[in-house]
Amino acid sequence: MSATYLLAHVSPAAPAPSSTATSPTSATSSIPLESGHSDAIWCSKWATLPGGDGIVVTAGADHTIKTWNPLSGGKPMKTLRPAASLGIVGLAVDPSPAGADFLVSGSIDSVLCRWNMNGIQEARKELGPSETWGLALHPRSLHLATSAGNATVRVMSSAVENFGEELTTMSATGNFGTSVEYSADGRFLAVASDTGHVSLFDASTGSLVSTFPAHSAPIRSTSFTSSLFVTASDDKRINVFDLRALSGASGAGGRKGQVASLGGHDGWVVSVEARNDRLLASGSSDGTIKLWDLSMPGSALSTLRDAVGDVWSLSWAPDQSGAAIEGLAGAGAGIGGGQLISGGEDAAVRWWRGGG
Repeated sequence: MSATYLLAHVSPAAPAPSSTATSPTSATSSIPLESGHSDAIWCSKWATLPGGDGIVVTAGADHTIKTWNPLSGGKPMKTLRPAASLGIVGLAVDPSPAGADFLVSGSIDSVLCRWNMNGIQEARKELGPSETWGLALHPRSLHLATSAGNATVRVMSSAVENFGEELTTMSATGNFGTSVEYSADGRFLAVASDTGHVSLFDASTGSLVSTFPAHSAPIRSTSFTSSLFVTASDDKRINVFDLRALSGASGAGGRKGQVASLGGHDGWVVSVEARNDRLLASGSSDGTIKLWDLSMPGSALSTLRDAVGDVWSLSWAPDQSGAAIEGLAGAGAGIGGGQLISGGEDAAVRWWRGGG
């Protein structure tokens, strides 16, 4: 089994500022044209709007958030600029089945902002130093989860009227929360840390379901499928766990439920995202993206090479084929026919398209 994904388009980084002087008449209140990012892209999300249209959102080290039309992909539609913000390290788009109505960003200086999908800032919350890094929005309720210093997990309101109001806090294992992820059904909240541990919480009660060492180095990224939980780490490995076994565990323990460990990257694995129950994409500091078949874990199905530098973020187009996976090949198997974006150190957005 192989997966053929080709580079369909590259949205380049913003051009370097021109040193050519402009005359006063040529600079008369012109509206600047939208362009790409000017520094590393650390976050990317592909979502569906109410009505069914797609939207891509990217953010990163240049302190901006950009929205893109996946059908054109040439230049961003809008650029959102949080006031007095440092780089954007956290990004979450409303995962409501009815379509995305808002997005939330988090910056290095621990400022959370809620934006509507037209790019208007609706609310803002300043937290203490190192209180936010990764972000996740609950798929069924207006809850926002984040974690950072001391691996403290904060669950807050994402509603406009009381945005950032703290609802509860939990303690994850580790010194710093590096990744926060809700399962698609909203049942679990997973928090990964710099010590390579994962803490799995019951999202409705906040109680600890399981905590375990997933890696021997910091975990950079996590992803859920309907039955699996996937982690990516600086140890150059991707580990895969049976979610049923994890949810049946209690307290501390070994790597209960681990069903696979995937290797092949030559650098840190800094991003990972499952398209569905079968196809997984991983991005690395080695500048490559690898595609994996979770139903037959082993060697990578294929390696995509184009990026210059770390591939910090990946996001699949929402899978419209449903949960059923049939046959052994083609889009019906969940391998072909997908669309993927990647962003990284070179500030370009790459659009990948699968055959099938």
